[in-house]
Amino acid sequence: MKTVIFNGAKEGDQTINVIEKTIVDQLTKEGWEVEPLELRNMHIANCLGCFGCWVKTPGTCVINDDGRETTRKAIQSDLMVWLTPVTFGGYSSELKKALDRIIPLLLPYFQLYHGQIHHKMRYERYPKLLVIGVQESGVDYEETFLALAERNTLNFRHPAYAASVFRRDKNPETIPAFVEELLNKVEVIS
Repeated sequence: MKTVIFNGAKEGDQTINVIEKTIVDQLTKEGWEVEPLELRNMHIANCLGCFGCWVKTPGTCVINDDGRETTRKAIQSDLMVWLTPVTFGGYSSELKKALDRIIPLLLPYFQLYHGQIHHKMRYERYPKLLVIGVQESGVDYEETFLALAERNTLNFRHPAYAASVFRRDKNPETIPAFVEELLNKVEVIS
């Protein structure tokens, strides 16, 4: 089983680094192959919004950079993890760029899904999804962040997903239990 971690943190974010290491350790112990991607160290251009990935090079972004590789790794994984500081209720700019570039995993056509209009799926199988935001103390964007994660899950119809926010003012010793609970929720460990 393969996991890809999209780490959208800035350099030196100790909380996210500990969460990432905990995920790697817990999944490796369960026999998973885990590949963390430090997005800040990759060359991923902004999406052009040109729809070339749908009409010129179906399924592949027209921009030839690391965004193509992250998209390939995402669809070939069994579990995709998004780690990010919570930024005004959303994802970091690095994670947002990477997520914008995975749009070729969908088709340009629409269909009714759970009473809403969504893109049709390009592939038969999509990975499970775990979304973890790390929020500064003194602010509360958790509700917005969790709603965003849920909407993204609807778009890709992940077979299982879990999302949560970890507050920076919490004791770091609680991270292993926090991660374990989420991995259980997304049904990848027992």
